[in-house]
Amino acid sequence: MTARVLVRKLRDRGCQSVRQKGSHQTWRCGKCQTVVPMHAGDLTTGTLRSIERDLEPCLGPKWLSS
Repeated sequence: MTARVLVRKLRDRGCQSVRQKGSHQTWRCGKCQTVVPMHAGDLTTGTLRSIERDLEPCLGPKWLSS
């Protein structure tokens, strides 16, 4: 999954970008927060898993695969 597709999913679920430093955007959903690296190509599995884990309390379990 690319960063652009992930950002689209975050926006669809009501998350907002709160700041950007270089190529890293910080996203907030309710009280949850995560950093999305905006690099070319696909995000690694570990990075996606970490983002999903960071936002799971606010978006629910397995929100990324639905």
